[in-house]
Amino acid sequence: MASKKSVFGELVGRLFFREVTTLEVRDLAPSLRLVGFGGESLRRTTWEAGDKVQVYLPGQGMRTYTPTRWDAERGVAEVLIHVHGTSPGAEWGRQLRAGDRWQLFGPRRSIRVTGLGESVVLFGDETSFGVARALVGAKRAENVRCVFEVSDLAASKEALASLGVTGATIQRQAADAHLEEASERLVEALAAHPSAALVMTGRAQSIQLVRGRLKARQALRGGAVKAYWSLGKTGLD
Repeated sequence: MASKKSVFGELVGRLFFREVTTLEVRDLAPSLRLVGFGGESLRRTTWEAGDKVQVYLPGQGMRTYTPTRWDAERGVAEVLIHVHGTSPGAEWGRQLRAGDRWQLFGPRRSIRVTGLGESVVLFGDETSFGVARALVGAKRAENVRCVFEVSDLAASKEALASLGVTGATIQRQAADAHLEEASERLVEALAAHPSAALVMTGRAQSIQLVRGRLKARQALRGGAVKAYWSLGKTGLD
């Protein structure tokens, strides 16, 4: 039985959602799919790197993604979907094929890129690859330094190379032991780029732990923080 939230979403969707069609699906890694989509509804929209869209899944509600690019003139855009586990969002992303039609709401502001300056140091994980690609497109690759915690090192490096994103990829370890190395890499990147803003994304618990380490090293600086997911929760808006 559909939840009240999903029924409400369906009613709202008829009025406010944009209908789009899947144009292309590329598997960059076993759990990462780059999805190109388009539609007349995407034209004449305002989008900025870091903005989000919410995809409506009938009977399940909405799932949030960060577009990697958006061309309002042509009416086409792209999202990177992390297909992990058996959640409704993962199942939708896994089954998505060219020609499929679906609805989305947005784009809406998520991470405020405007005002961050010319360069960014980004911390995140596989769910952050999309915003990393968007930032590279907005600020150029040499102005975006990334540090990612990942579950599959080889697959992540392959996917990032396909997206044109460079940076440090660090294998997850038990009890978050790898976050010490991630913090060190961030300290180095921030020291090398004194004017760069710090953008922290991905898992809520990792962000909290790394922020604590950076603060202890007196390396924490302003920028933006956006948790995309948290342990024990299916997703965050």
